[in-house]
Amino acid sequence: MRDSLRVGLVVLGVGCSLVTSETRALAADGVQVPFRIAEATQPPTVLDQVDQLFARAVAAMSQVLFFRVGQGERTYVQFQQTEYFVRDAGSDGPFIKMDSRGQPTDVSLKKREVQRRVALGEFVRDASGASILKGVIGTDEASQRQVEFLAHKINDAKYILQDGEFRKLLPLRGLLSTTEVLSAAAVRQAAEAGELAVDQQLLKAGVAKPYEMTESAGGAPLVVLWLALGAVFFTLFMRGYNLWGFRHAVEVVRGKFDNPDEPGEVTHFQALASALSATVGLGNIAGVTIAMASGGPGAFFWMVACGLFGMTSKFVECTLGQKYRQVKPDGSVLGGPMQYLHAGLKEMGLGPLGYLLSIVFAVMCILASFGGGNMFQANQSGQQVLSLVQSEDHRQLEKLEDDIKAAANAKDYPALEQLQTRKTELQQSMQQQARVFKPVFGLILAFMVGIVIIGGIKRIGAAAEKVVPTMCLIYMAACLYIIAMHASDVPGLLGQIFSEAFTPKAFGGGMLGVLVVGVQRAAFSNEAGVGSAAIAHSAARTEEPVREGTVALLGPFIDTVVVCTMTALVILITGAWNNEQWLVNQGLKGTTLTSRAFAEEISWFPTLLTVAVVLFAYSTLISWSYYGERCWERLFGLRSTVVYKVIYVIAAFVGVLVNLGAVLEFSDMMILSMAFPNILGLLLLSPGVRRDLRDYWRRYKADEFQTYASDADTDDSAAS
Repeated sequence: MRDSLRVGLVVLGVGCSLVTSETRALAADGVQVPFRIAEATQPPTVLDQVDQLFARAVAAMSQVLFFRVGQGERTYVQFQQTEYFVRDAGSDGPFIKMDSRGQPTDVSLKKREVQRRVALGEFVRDASGASILKGVIGTDEASQRQVEFLAHKINDAKYILQDGEFRKLLPLRGLLSTTEVLSAAAVRQAAEAGELAVDQQLLKAGVAKPYEMTESAGGAPLVVLWLALGAVFFTLFMRGYNLWGFRHAVEVVRGKFDNPDEPGEVTHFQALASALSATVGLGNIAGVTIAMASGGPGAFFWMVACGLFGMTSKFVECTLGQKYRQVKPDGSVLGGPMQYLHAGLKEMGLGPLGYLLSIVFAVMCILASFGGGNMFQANQSGQQVLSLVQSEDHRQLEKLEDDIKAAANAKDYPALEQLQTRKTELQQSMQQQARVFKPVFGLILAFMVGIVIIGGIKRIGAAAEKVVPTMCLIYMAACLYIIAMHASDVPGLLGQIFSEAFTPKAFGGGMLGVLVVGVQRAAFSNEAGVGSAAIAHSAARTEEPVREGTVALLGPFIDTVVVCTMTALVILITGAWNNEQWLVNQGLKGTTLTSRAFAEEISWFPTLLTVAVVLFAYSTLISWSYYGERCWERLFGLRSTVVYKVIYVIAAFVGVLVNLGAVLEFSDMMILSMAFPNILGLLLLSPGVRRDLRDYWRRYKADEFQTYASDADTDDSAAS
């Protein structure tokens, strides 16, 4: 068997190794190493090299941040049945089908058949959308030749070993099929036919079943546990202040205790709006959908639970942000984790640790502000607006694709060629329009960001207090309209959320898996425990740190409990969380899936969503500029902040033009990484916060605080 194996050459670029007879000799008895061919790659550009550098950093960080505590292992087999049709590069002849050993067969595809099957989308496409790929094939260096090839995936299913049988892993929520099951004998037969992927390490070690591989499964990411357990601890330690302090938080936000003569730069409401503008956004539109699509309705229950506990994390960190802030002679404020980690721990005799944690936090926050707080937001808003501008072109493109498939099925080749020409021309026109649109949009966005952040937190707060309520009201109005239209379904849907939180139906990870999904999305959505909000709340006008911490606890409630609940109900009403056509066939996810769900009920919702996304992105941009600027000042001094602002505005422009995936993943990980030094400091400083809370509440109940007439109170008095 081994002597008869003929293995294709795998070329992944200059300097890559060949699959030779030495590899063939390692094949286990009865197990074929499938014929393989790989696309020749282009030399990486400078941007590609930068992205690859960050990709390595992301991979290293993932090992820590997303190390799954309590994970186990499971055995699986992976089918990799792919048909290859090959011809010499530059040839206009037919494509010849290769068998699993790399030998040509009698089956060939002529030009028109290739054209028809390409139109039907049967072949793998590269990043540019081309189906005819370029590569190299051969059994050794002497015989290798340049080829063009077509790749048709027949089966790439994954089967998980459970109770002695292999069950197919379904594309929705990690479910295992109850009908598509393979016995050990059937798996062995597939391996002998060369239909399964083979682990090269196991193959070299002479393992009898190198096609049976293992992977980690279950458990909870370390950073999610760190955030969630911290939130639970603070809630218990503060005796549930997130619940019994809620009414007082509303009083403070309404302006009942606003003294304009107290030190600070913004009102309580403006501070809350500034902090919310950094968290209420794409996470609320996309995060809920992602949670429910991967964990089912029950995941949302745990998302809300995490939001409620996270209210106390926000209280603790924002109280400390006020307590240890630095009010400068000009009235401006420098506060946040980079301040209280240093000053607070120094008071406890832990100065070196506090200094180290504050510097680490500041560096992480600056990097996060340029990526996830800036470039990602700019990129997403630009893409959303461009999609709206080109909406009619997209509709024409979809119609052309339908017509092309119809012509291909009918084998109407003249019509097929005409339709494909029109499709190519339309795509080129859209690409040209995008090349003009993106720089213009980038300049406008950068200008709008610049005029706000140059004015500092006062102008940011003034903008945020208008933008945040506006964007929330716009989004929630659409949600409430859909919910009202299906009001009779709401009780049953709420019951489904509760029931599947504890007894999930056929979810791969069971209740623990659903819980982890929900907690993870909540942690990413409201950033409770990350420390960023403390920077905004430290600028509020007050001499009572606990008072501003009380205001801050409203943030996760509005973000996760209110806004996310609206999205969740719409996703349940439309069935988007379980729609295989949308999730699997069309590959919709996140914002695009939410948009599609809303569009089913409100045809003009994509336009509304575009407005919401732009407002969300803009508010996040201006808030994160303040976070990054304060950390920059902590490291490099006040005079250098103008350098940060210039870089930040440029980054907003570049973010619209360039999509460096790994760079943005790196910055998002920086946001999560901020939780490690922050929560460690919060744990050490929380006894002091509890003492301050007891003293503040005693004085509050004794009516020792002076009150002021808020706008709402004035209006009420006038009405009476």
